Amino acid sequence: MKIFLVGGYVRDEILGIESHEKDWVVIGGTEQDMLDKGFISVGKSFPVFLHPVSKEEYALARKEFKTDPGHKGFRFDVNSEITIEEDLYRRDLTVNAIAKSETGELSDPYGGLKDLENRVLRHISPAFKDDPLRVYRVARFYTYLNKFNFEIHSETIELMQEISKSDEINNLSFERIWMETQKCLAMENSHLFFEVLKKVGALFPFSTDLDKFHKNINTLKNFDKNKISAEEKWAILSFDLQLNKDTKIPNSYKKMSKTFIEFSKTLRGKISSKLILEALMKTDSFRNKENAKKIFNLYNEFFRIDPKLKDLNLEKLLEKLIKIKPKKISNKNSKEIKLEIYEKRIALIKEVIGE
Repeated sequence: MKIFLVGGYVRDEILGIESHEKDWVVIGGTEQDMLDKGFISVGKSFPVFLHPVSKEEYALARKEFKTDPGHKGFRFDVNSEITIEEDLYRRDLTVNAIAKSETGELSDPYGGLKDLENRVLRHISPAFKDDPLRVYRVARFYTYLNKFNFEIHSETIELMQEISKSDEINNLSFERIWMETQKCLAMENSHLFFEVLKKVGALFPFSTDLDKFHKNINTLKNFDKNKISAEEKWAILSFDLQLNKDTKIPNSYKKMSKTFIEFSKTLRGKISSKLILEALMKTDSFRNKENAKKIFNLYNEFFRIDPKLKDLNLEKLLEKLIKIKPKKISNKNSKEIKLEIYEKRIALIKEVIGE
């Protein structure tokens, strides 16, 4: 039985990138062999095991055969005669198909080392298009390796376009697409992921309003030079964009988008103290100052329209607005108290913006 380290860890190690997730392939072993050694079985579609100490994943070598549409439509052949070359052949890109033995020797049957040197992301075989999720994975690898100036090979781009034009992507659950998307939103230069999808025609699972989507991608390109969160990036990308019904986004992303839209729409008129206070109240800014600051900065960068807001120190303004209290008169009702606080806040904002 031989064990090889494979995939992204080997690729990143060669490039000098620190990586933590290790994937191992076992050649010449059986399920019983793994269980006898104390490994824990966790695989559903094919035999995958967790190491009893490190908890890293070890998979028995396998071959794949396409049987049905989508990324799950495969039959697997797992037997102790499968070679490392056969296992690597089923992978997506040559740079992800390099294996490292326990003694440190590299197995590179499909030219991954040369493609790493030449900074090329290239598919291994025509079987690449059997798995539609690879369109989004390649776009993610391109984003991840951007600082090394990688390019996607023209023939790989053509295969990605073929997949996008077929019905294959329609058989993907949006959850799987979002998993790749969310990883890229956490990276620098996230716009590159969406630019690749635009190039190969694979943006449609997000929205059919592609003209608006393309415009928002260009806007994000300017933002990616700044340090903004994944949720803020999605707020930019989805601004005024009609998402598809099946586009299920985590609540934190939906909330940021909704808050940004509400804040922006409120301030689309001529800036005044009343509009500023209304925008702050709609976005719950008095309870969540940090989120309000993010939304405010995002708004200023996105629209770049009013000098009154550009130079406004929102954090200090919120601190002052929160401290405003009504006069202590016992016979006041709640409506009178709210009105008094509102009018005092308006007066303060007027003073700050010079209205």
